[in-house]
Amino acid sequence: MHWLDGLSARALARTPPHKRVFRRGWGDPEALAAYLEEAAEAPPLPAAEVTAGPDLSWDGVKAQDLIFESPGRYLPEAGRLARARLIHPANGNGRAVVLMAAWNDHGYGGRRKLARDLAARGIASALLEQPLYGARRADPTDEQPITTVTDFMWMGRSAMLEGRVLADWLRRQGHTVGVSGYSMGGNMAGFLAATMPFPVAPALLGASFSPGPPFLHGILRTTVDWEALGGNAPDVHQRLSEVLHSASILRFPAPPHTRAAVLVAATRDGYVPTAAAQAVHRHWPGSQMEWVNAGHGTLLWFHRDRLVEAVVRAFDRLDGAP
Repeated sequence: MHWLDGLSARALARTPPHKRVFRRGWGDPEALAAYLEEAAEAPPLPAAEVTAGPDLSWDGVKAQDLIFESPGRYLPEAGRLARARLIHPANGNGRAVVLMAAWNDHGYGGRRKLARDLAARGIASALLEQPLYGARRADPTDEQPITTVTDFMWMGRSAMLEGRVLADWLRRQGHTVGVSGYSMGGNMAGFLAATMPFPVAPALLGASFSPGPPFLHGILRTTVDWEALGGNAPDVHQRLSEVLHSASILRFPAPPHTRAAVLVAATRDGYVPTAAAQAVHRHWPGSQMEWVNAGHGTLLWFHRDRLVEAVVRAFDRLDGAP
């Protein structure tokens, strides 16, 4: 583990009770059962109407805000309207990537630099605001809105469904479409790539095949309120593992366009075990795996050029794929 990830682990171990994940337990059993029933399904793309707002300037680049009705279920009223920000490059090349949010990336600020660098390479970015995050929180004052396991699973499922809407909308606007994101965003991008009915360019950055490994074997396990789930005991760990691993890229057959995928992972990642990143590479024949000598944080902070290049290379590989 990188020493900075180690410092992060010690800090997160002291997470106060009101900021702990799953602090209200498992959640609505009916909603959780409904999630488990459809977790491995890829429904047809909905006929969602995406409304684009007026042009605005964001971090020195041209942007538009997008809204549409979320196809996700069991979301709070504040989360029913999906929101995204579309970043326009000054000299576009017809490529656009759906850039999914990382863990605790409320709003769009966490993806600002990555979207700006991609715009400099001629690539537009559509940044989805994660369900239950930012303006889509049920309680705007709640610093950690993931209070139950059910909330978390439907947040991920809804984000995947919304990302598919964005990807389809970009395609209908005439773009070649890519999907990407860092950490949790990379996992979400993997679900998009595995379920899109048309070719996309996947670039998974610092991502696991499932949320299971980060929460059960990575640093995030120290943020879980185990007592609220029934205690820090083997049977509780087993049940949580079954629920979290039900959300797995490996449950979906690899469509042909995943051969264009570029996967970037850190060799000393304290959040995402290396085996969890390698599993996607093994499941997607022909995908390209790139290892960087870094930790989870330092991969994002100090190797952003490698992440941007991965997105560009995924588009290039898609264009060259049969």
